[in-house]
Amino acid sequence: MKKSISTKVCCFLVSLLRGISQVILQKNALSGALFLFGVAVNSITMAIGVLVGVISSTIIAHIKHYPVNDIEEGLFGYNGALIGVVIFSLYAPSSLTVFLIIAGSALTVLIMRLMMIHFPLPAYTAPYILVIWVIWAMAPALNLEPATTSMSEKISTWGIFEGIGQIIFQNNAITGACFLLGIFISNKLHALWGIISGLFATLLAELLSLSTTLILAGIFGYNASLCAIALTSRSKQWLAPLVGSALTVPIAMAFINAGIIVLTAPFVLSSWAILLLKKRFSLTY
Repeated sequence: MKKSISTKVCCFLVSLLRGISQVILQKNALSGALFLFGVAVNSITMAIGVLVGVISSTIIAHIKHYPVNDIEEGLFGYNGALIGVVIFSLYAPSSLTVFLIIAGSALTVLIMRLMMIHFPLPAYTAPYILVIWVIWAMAPALNLEPATTSMSEKISTWGIFEGIGQIIFQNNAITGACFLLGIFISNKLHALWGIISGLFATLLAELLSLSTTLILAGIFGYNASLCAIALTSRSKQWLAPLVGSALTVPIAMAFINAGIIVLTAPFVLSSWAILLLKKRFSLTY
């Protein structure tokens, strides 16, 4: 039986919101709405970027006739949402940056599908990281105008809310609270681990005497939170998310010292490392 137009529109909107929620590894439309609202509280421009990215990537997934269940769960949308928010975080809005969001979001869909089929580990945010790295490397040649305030310059003293907010590259405490509420509505354990791991990574960074500016900007907290949420989804034990969270700190510093934009690469690499160890040595944690 064919779906009515109103049902199709409703399903599409739900898949968009789920795509936004999948940025923080949730599958909940209400959570996605809270995440989008949180971004809008801090920056209407970046919220528009999120929408352009998630809409573009979801439409491309439909055009390519990728699995409907995966589309409806938002698995093809979240990398596009991240493309949109990060490009508008780094570069001033223009016709070129809008084009890059649309094209970059479409490319993440193709990469995501390839990884789903051929890669033995969860793709997480790897598709968007690869695309943003290419755009970031090409930025000087494209004469992209920097955004008014770059991500690295955003500093706050709101602690854990700053770290949670930086998961979608926001520097607003209210935004961070919206994100945390969205996670809590979807999964209370994820919300708890998001707080624990963010604080743990921040304390570790302080013990290692890392840059106070980076610590206050939440650079170390958000990757740890994502890693813990990802790993606790695959195990009810505490060791994997805790070790994974700790591992994100030196990985983040390695990228910073190499002059490479960090994004969510520490979360992805740390999660992959823990999952590979588990698979290699048949560990249960």
